[in-house]
Amino acid sequence: MTRSIVAVVTGFLLIAALSLGTDYAIRAAMPFLFDGDGRTTSVTVLVLTIGYVGLYATIGCYLTARMAPREPMRHALVLGVLGLGFNMIGTWFAWSTAPVWYHAVSLALVMVWAWTGGRMRVQEVAALAHPTAAV
Repeated sequence: MTRSIVAVVTGFLLIAALSLGTDYAIRAAMPFLFDGDGRTTSVTVLVLTIGYVGLYATIGCYLTARMAPREPMRHALVLGVLGLGFNMIGTWFAWSTAPVWYHAVSLALVMVWAWTGGRMRVQEVAALAHPTAAV
């Protein structure tokens, strides 16, 4: 049980650190794209944000699945549900900082990223268990 908790917490912390760090870097590098309250209407920035958060979430869920003592997909999806919960809360508080489409797409993709990270690990385990002959 402890290894499962550590796996999920580690993936969560990795996603949070990378996402918040990148958010900070973008705001510091391009402050003119954001108003005083942190709002932006730049479609480029919003799509970029969805992209890097998706990448980080996939990596974090893969790491969680890799660290899991068993059932890697289940661990990745648990992290996805946890992430979805935090994203729903974040969306509630940050509703006015981005257009509705951004919030809808971000929430809709959370479990996709989790599944993708878990699937990467499941495929890796399968490949290790049944290596194919070199051609």
